Amino acid sequence: LVATEQFAQYGRLLELFSFGVLNDYKTAAAQLPQLSPQQLSKLKHLTLVTLASNEKVLQYDRLIAELDCSSEQEMEDLVIEAIYKNILMAKLDQKRRLVEIDFTVGRDIRKQDLPDIYAKLEAWSNTCEEALEKISADIETVNAEAAAKRDDNRNFTNTLQELRSNHVMAATEGLPRSDSQYESSEYQREAQRVGTDAS
Repeated sequence: LVATEQFAQYGRLLELFSFGVLNDYKTAAAQLPQLSPQQLSKLKHLTLVTLASNEKVLQYDRLIAELDCSSEQEMEDLVIEAIYKNILMAKLDQKRRLVEIDFTVGRDIRKQDLPDIYAKLEAWSNTCEEALEKISADIETVNAEAAAKRDDNRNFTNTLQELRSNHVMAATEGLPRSDSQYESSEYQREAQRVGTDAS
């Protein structure tokens, strides 16, 4: 459409609604068809989407200027209308005179915007890889510490058993041993007592 003289202004208007903002229309208004109130409101909403896509906190003064509003109330009504239309999710902070953006819909992408998008995606990918490497290193550290702790517990148990065995052997050394496995424990104790008295 842009290349066709008859429809060039409509082609540029279509590009404006695809990629542009209100200030772009105001700059080229003489070469473009006049907008209806509904079209102007739509373009203001799209301008708000562009602003919200680039920044998560928008000052009242900037929004009033970018959206060509005559008052704070008009700007707030425009933002609230966009919220109700699910164009964006945001909170208005009247005390600090700012709008905090939580979410916004996307807009069409220009070819000249692709390198910047690729760069952002690559940076995000690198950040994810670094995070995964750190998580893997942390997991290896935790596994190594757990293995070392298991070895320490095993060594402690073995040492404790050895000490107990040595203590039992030392405590029973010198006691007379029974010649018969059939003698009762009472008989063996009595025999030990008699032997002690006789000595």
